[in-house]
Amino acid sequence: MARLRFLPAGFELTVALEPGGLRVLDVCDDHSATQVPYSCRSANCGTCRVRVLAGDELFAPPGEDELAVLDLFGNLPAERLACQLVMVRDGEATLEVADT
Repeated sequence: MARLRFLPAGFELTVALEPGGLRVLDVCDDHSATQVPYSCRSANCGTCRVRVLAGDELFAPPGEDELAVLDLFGNLPAERLACQLVMVRDGEATLEVADT
């Protein structure tokens, strides 16, 4: 099972991972209580930036498009785009909405 915690909202949920993993933005679609803002859904705008505070090893590594957008925002440590973030291993992860 996979457990995701979203800060500062304090929203938490436990889900079963499907083959191919769990896209964090799909969780945000289904649960507005995550309070993760998003717009383009395709690694273009950077609106959905989150910091992975715990569980970084549970996610697939960032792709080229995600890295390019993150570079525009200063490539801060632990920042990822929720629209590109895919949880591929069971465990507990904590995400914090990045300052916009």
